[in-house]
Amino acid sequence: MFLFTFMLFGANTVQLELDPEKENILVLHSWHDILWDRTWGKGIDNVLGSDYNLIRYDFDAMRQDETELKRRAEFSWKLAEKYNVVGIVFGDDQTLKYAGPLFQGTKYPGVYLGINFSPRKYLDYSKADNITGVLERPLYKTAIKKLFKIFPETPKKVLLLSDSPLGEEDITDMAKLFKQSETIKIFNTTLEYQVQDTWEKWQKAVLDAPKNGFDYIMVGSRYILRDKNGLYIEPEAHLLDWMTKNSMLPVFGFYEDGIGPEFDVGGWVLGGVEHGETAGKIMYDILKNGKKPSDINPVFYNYGQYIFSRTLLKKYNLTLPKAILEQTQFIEDRHSLWDFKKQSFDKGDVAWTPSSLYRSEKHE
Repeated sequence: MFLFTFMLFGANTVQLELDPEKENILVLHSWHDILWDRTWGKGIDNVLGSDYNLIRYDFDAMRQDETELKRRAEFSWKLAEKYNVVGIVFGDDQTLKYAGPLFQGTKYPGVYLGINFSPRKYLDYSKADNITGVLERPLYKTAIKKLFKIFPETPKKVLLLSDSPLGEEDITDMAKLFKQSETIKIFNTTLEYQVQDTWEKWQKAVLDAPKNGFDYIMVGSRYILRDKNGLYIEPEAHLLDWMTKNSMLPVFGFYEDGIGPEFDVGGWVLGGVEHGETAGKIMYDILKNGKKPSDINPVFYNYGQYIFSRTLLKKYNLTLPKAILEQTQFIEDRHSLWDFKKQSFDKGDVAWTPSSLYRSEKHE
């Protein structure tokens, strides 16, 4: 038995399918329908989807201005009240920044994930005893070293592309690696960190990489790139898809959300599904086991794992050493969330129940 409810968002009327036998959890996404959100969302669903209705609302922060983000934060409060939710998931920094202060110190337990900076940047800890969660702390240097192990010979020169410079507040070890120089050495490999702030510059850097002596490309941030006319470039369905079709060199990454038969090859990466599951387990502990958020320390999530695309390894004639192959998961076997051609879930300014996205996958 399902309850069908209708919500009015400006001119948009939206139908939500909710099981009246289940309580509701509001899952706030900082971004839109990108692969990172799909993967951690699947992790949340794996842990909580059987027991709760998950209501998703996107802030779409890569494409909206601050005024709109504040409006969406205020609307998330209205959603929480309207659907009498029992918990809030804050996905990534922008939801915690804009909505976190509205929910801190309230009756709603909150669990954040994907937080790159300190939560103290967004929350007043004298009030936020109802919020805890998972900090995103990828180990870039370790990822680079472990990736080197898949090659018969250590590469001489690697291009690391990003759409934005490393800020002073960046607390990842990427910032520490390139703090003094845009070119560093790890073992005998030269890594060059290049910021390309328009799509046209990014494309040129990729096409010129072979003649500039690079052996392969690694992709850092790719989420806020626009072309010279201001058009937003989708990070997977446009950017990585183009790179795989046009790059003469294999492309690797640091996160599961870049991996796919038409995206990047993979690497020793932070798994988005497992990241979401970690946050889901915290929420489960709060709601099912009665733990207080204030008694749960934030998790510093810096775990990595080998995930590759079987399709792209074959394309680039790359053979994994036996020891690494035994540790590897192939993205084609994990899920098909990377397949944007199968179905798009860019819902815009609406709340929706995403079970149709995850339940098409094998539900562990």
